[in-house]
Amino acid sequence: MFIEFVNENLWWFVGLAIVFNLLLLSVLQGTVKGANKVSALEMPALQRKGKSVIMDVNKAEHYAASHIPNSINFPLEDLSSENKSLLKHKDSTVIVSCQTGSRSTKAAKQLLTLGFTNVNILSGGLVGWSKENLPLTSKA
Repeated sequence: MFIEFVNENLWWFVGLAIVFNLLLLSVLQGTVKGANKVSALEMPALQRKGKSVIMDVNKAEHYAASHIPNSINFPLEDLSSENKSLLKHKDSTVIVSCQTGSRSTKAAKQLLTLGFTNVNILSGGLVGWSKENLPLTSKA
């Protein structure tokens, strides 16, 4: 009986399988093994635990327009083992931020490859930060 139902509605089951796989992919794409996701409201508690740095991985012009106060701009393209100013934060609690979170995921993977051990990704990026009515600043 179930097999007959599936055969009669095969295209619906195929569509359902595709949607399920796309949802699963979108969830898995935002995760990085070795990095934690933190919300904007969880950041202060994380920062109080010790030496920390907020790394904004947006391009310089986006950082200049809007960023989290006291964050440091390290564009995604500049995350390399040759960047000495980046490597001095290797032992810090790192909170990676960008506009929406997609660049942060790539940056977290790169930082883990470079040997950073305490990497966190700001969920939702600056968009999520703004939704919580938290302050942003700019370089004027």
